[in-house]
Amino acid sequence: MNNLARIRLSKNKTQEDMARELKIGVSTYNQYENSQRNVPDKIASKIAEILGVNIEQIFLPTKFTISKPNKNDL
Repeated sequence: MNNLARIRLSKNKTQEDMARELKIGVSTYNQYENSQRNVPDKIASKIAEILGVNIEQIFLPTKFTISKPNKNDL
């Protein structure tokens, strides 16, 4: 069980409850919870807010890649 599911269950919320509060389909929420779909930043923030936890408690930090700057970016 991942952090999101564990925290959701500790707050006595169902996937249906979460989907309703997020205004998304239950299947979409299920895919987020089972890592079958990337969670948009806005939704991730709302999930953390609904569950009353810091976003870092649920989701791993995003990995960033540093690339060589394009000469037009300088």
